[in-house]
Amino acid sequence: MPGLTGLSAIRSWTGFRAATPDKLPLIGPCPDHKNLYLATGHEGLGITTSMATAKLLVDQILNRQSDIPIEPYLPSRVKQESVHV
Repeated sequence: MPGLTGLSAIRSWTGFRAATPDKLPLIGPCPDHKNLYLATGHEGLGITTSMATAKLLVDQILNRQSDIPIEPYLPSRVKQESVHV
């Protein structure tokens, strides 16, 4: 790839990004622990979507209607997979 010598790298990322199979974050109560709320799986967009995530969490914790539909983000939508060693 001789063309790489003329390029400048501004940024580089490495590592795993928390993501779900459907690419939507998990925001809401953990199915197995109702007092534990999740806000994960944003796949690199956690900072840019933090205000909406906070709004969804607060509305759920306070048991009030949200302006943002919560169903697409509920952790209960993801099937629990068993890991076998």
